Amino acid sequence: MFVYLSVSPSFPPSHFIPLPLLTFLLYYLHISSGINRSLVVARLRNVVQMAPNNDNGNNIGNSSVEERTQDETASLTRDTQGRRRASDVLSKELEEEVLGPVEDTLCGLGSLKGGFLQQLAHPGTYLVISSVVALVQGMFFTYSNATLSTIEKRFRLPSKVSGFVTTGNDVIQLLLSIHITFVAGRGHRPRWLALGMFCAALGCLLAVIPHIVFGAGDLPIQPLTAGQSVTRDSLLCQARNSSDTSCEQGKKAIGVEQATVVTLHLMAQMLAGFASMLYYTVGYSYLDEAVSKKKVPLFLAVSGSLRILGPVCGYSLAGWSLSYWVDPASPPDIPPRHPSWIGAWWIGYLVIGSALLVITWSLLLLPRMLPGARRRVLHTLRNAAMKGKDSLYEVIKTLRPAKRTKGQGGIWSSVRRILTNKIYMLIIANQVLFWFAFFGYITFKPKYLEHQFKMSAAKANQYIAGAAMAATLVGWLGTGSALTFFRPRAKVVIIFMAALSLTNCILHLCMVNISCDHSTIHGMDMVIQIGDEAPTRGVIVESTKNDSCSSGCDCSPKFSPVCVDGMKNFYNPCFAGCTSSSKRNGTKVYEDCKCAVDTLMPSYTTAQKSDTGEKVLDKVEPSVKDGYCQHDCPTFYMYLALTVLTKMTHAASRVPVNLILFRCVEERDKDVGLGVFNAAIAMGASIPAPIIFGWAIDYSCRLWENSCGQQGFCWLYDLESYRSILHGIPADEAGCRPLVQLCSGYVLGAAGASRGLSHVTGC
Repeated sequence: MFVYLSVSPSFPPSHFIPLPLLTFLLYYLHISSGINRSLVVARLRNVVQMAPNNDNGNNIGNSSVEERTQDETASLTRDTQGRRRASDVLSKELEEEVLGPVEDTLCGLGSLKGGFLQQLAHPGTYLVISSVVALVQGMFFTYSNATLSTIEKRFRLPSKVSGFVTTGNDVIQLLLSIHITFVAGRGHRPRWLALGMFCAALGCLLAVIPHIVFGAGDLPIQPLTAGQSVTRDSLLCQARNSSDTSCEQGKKAIGVEQATVVTLHLMAQMLAGFASMLYYTVGYSYLDEAVSKKKVPLFLAVSGSLRILGPVCGYSLAGWSLSYWVDPASPPDIPPRHPSWIGAWWIGYLVIGSALLVITWSLLLLPRMLPGARRRVLHTLRNAAMKGKDSLYEVIKTLRPAKRTKGQGGIWSSVRRILTNKIYMLIIANQVLFWFAFFGYITFKPKYLEHQFKMSAAKANQYIAGAAMAATLVGWLGTGSALTFFRPRAKVVIIFMAALSLTNCILHLCMVNISCDHSTIHGMDMVIQIGDEAPTRGVIVESTKNDSCSSGCDCSPKFSPVCVDGMKNFYNPCFAGCTSSSKRNGTKVYEDCKCAVDTLMPSYTTAQKSDTGEKVLDKVEPSVKDGYCQHDCPTFYMYLALTVLTKMTHAASRVPVNLILFRCVEERDKDVGLGVFNAAIAMGASIPAPIIFGWAIDYSCRLWENSCGQQGFCWLYDLESYRSILHGIPADEAGCRPLVQLCSGYVLGAAGASRGLSHVTGC
């Protein structure tokens, strides 16, 4: 099919051009910018002159085709005039003042810029790097939580003190978040991120220093060689514990250790918090700027899903590290399930610190602004410039400046705009409730699994890692993909978040009622009555009938439980009446345990024949080993299933929250807005939550560790109270969140009519 084309009156009417070629030419002319009109017409004439003549006159010169061609030519003329007007209004100098020079889009450092490194200037590259950053960041914080109970045990710290240590991450965000994000958002954001990762690596080194300085500490049980027998162990019967004349000196040494580990770990958390603050503010805004608005939900889902692998890897690394003794060269003769086991908590910090140093170098190579991001902003500016100077400057006011320019306002102007944004403040209130429960819950959950289900710290972390992986991947990817492809209205997203909160509330209430039956620890009532280590307020401990058999042993109040043939637990070997121990087949066993045999009679008596042929009763030596007796707990798998569902609801709510935070503020306020958000979360959730949870959990302690009269960490908890605290508080706040979310939906719907917030993915 051919179409008649008249470019100018001097053009002969016998020249025709194929319609597909004409369509392509018009599209080319439409998308071309800054091309001189005379040059375009000259190109078009050359093409027409090359077209073959067709003098058949078969329906060629119909008027509709001529009119359509003339309309396209008029549209081209108007576009060209608009571009001329835009180039007059948006000068090169103004363009560079707003966006910075083109050199800001080059990858590399110093003289090594551009070239083959420019291939890294792609959103996919930053997506990969930022996902790895999030993964390693997640590893640090989950590893810290996973090893918290071990550090408590090693340095004799109560839960409220260890909970205070974890707040270092949030203290730095509260103090510096708003100011640093304002400065970093107007600077070279990837290099600020690199600085943050280097600080986090330094924090890992600080966390290891207490082990380098103080070592493994006083081992609870000294190792035995094969066949060696010990009869004067301080935990055995008739050891006659003498008073410790150096107790005052030991108390001072413990105080120095505690002060050092608290100070250094608090500093490590602060440095890691500085890195986390930069990632969740300028790092997120850099990602949001790197791709088109429609693709942001999917990119956030992918980044968030890989970030979820951070906790999984962190718990797995903690499980592997804690399976080794704190001093791998000289492990004691106790199993990892033993309460006195102290794992190698420091190994994982070395692994994470090394990974952070590698990431630092990759971030240094990224450009200040990705080329695609610059093109999109430039396209927005040119469209505004075509409408006039006033329209252009209205758009410029909302953009992030390349440098401080007049009219951009300072940090407090941005903060004022954020604080008067009703939608943003309601979302912050909702998230403060969410994160308060989350931080308290996740901080003390590994310890809960250790005590409730009597598993080692390594095994507890492995279960948490497995539960987190599948659930959070489904939550992040499922929600992100749904938001990308369906693009629901903002009110629908808010209702979805409220439904997730109610589901989360129900799941936590179900977990409050899941528990395991535990056997009595014989001898514990004597310690409570004496009051050496345990408080006596309202704790019911079953009294044993064999206290008299160990009354003359002068037993140590140190808690080191032993198991008799997998059936009965004793407070320590002395309360079982054991007078010696030896190593058999690589396992330490206790011998001559009189109380153990007496407790379980007549199970441990057998009929034997004497020389005269008469039957007599002979006592059989029971097997007494370190650690708790193993027992099955079928409800654990139900608890694990509920944990998976809980983590899925947590993950599913993250993508819509991030999108609303991005879309409800102007471009120039995005970094500061995220800084305000982080500061609010730190002040209302992540700082008070571990301290309040830790104080409440300490109140449920039944048996305290005691060194020279100084209270340390908790050996045993009232599990009923522990379970109610750990799951009851999250259930309460999850029940309150829907009210705040529905208020947010109402305000968001009202604002959407005037501000274009109807779709959360494109507002």
